[in-house]
Amino acid sequence: MNTMVQICEIISGIAAAVAIIISIILYRHGLDRERRTDTLKCFSEIRRKYFNTKGLSDKEKLKYLNELEYFATGINAKIYDIKIVKKMSGSRLIRQYDNWASEFVQYRRKQFGNDKSYCEYEKMIEKLRKNDIPKVNK
Repeated sequence: MNTMVQICEIISGIAAAVAIIISIILYRHGLDRERRTDTLKCFSEIRRKYFNTKGLSDKEKLKYLNELEYFATGINAKIYDIKIVKKMSGSRLIRQYDNWASEFVQYRRKQFGNDKSYCEYEKMIEKLRKNDIPKVNK
């Protein structure tokens, strides 16, 4: 009789541990999904506002880069998902940076004597340039 009670206690302990592990896995999966969804929403808003960046005035470029700096801070803090950004517009963002944004950033830094301006944005661009970001399969 005592043995049966002990076996039941062990089984219920194992079941509780398994339930906790499954709960943690489901919670982490939910957080990852929410992170990817938030990335899509936030970055899509920026893309809608600035669909074509070729004809932007300096004032509009400044607004665009300020929004990207804010977004890049979220990327670098792992609030947003770099893999989603790379899949959505990685090459586009790199081309923009190479074509005009890097020059504009340098101009702004020189103008205000602040070498830290847009450093989060530049970190994000460097991450996008790396080939070791796994593709999103989810």
